[in-house]
Amino acid sequence: MSEIAQQLIASALRLAPADRAVVANAILASLEGSRDGEPADLRNAWSDEIRSRIDDIGSGRVKTIPSSEAWKMIDGEVELPD
Repeated sequence: MSEIAQQLIASALRLAPADRAVVANAILASLEGSRDGEPADLRNAWSDEIRSRIDDIGSGRVKTIPSSEAWKMIDGEVELPD
């Protein structure tokens, strides 16, 4: 390991935990070829999934429910539909 790398690590370890996380994420992002800490392939996969879900809703293939009803299902207050 180079002396510069050792100095950077020592400096980073003196940061507050939240700041260390920011630095670590930025370094990882640079290694993964990503932007904003998210790998490009993951970002593209989520974009495709979101587009597909929007299309499903727009076409009427899926039925939406109010969030209040969804929370009742999550909390077990209401049975899940078949």
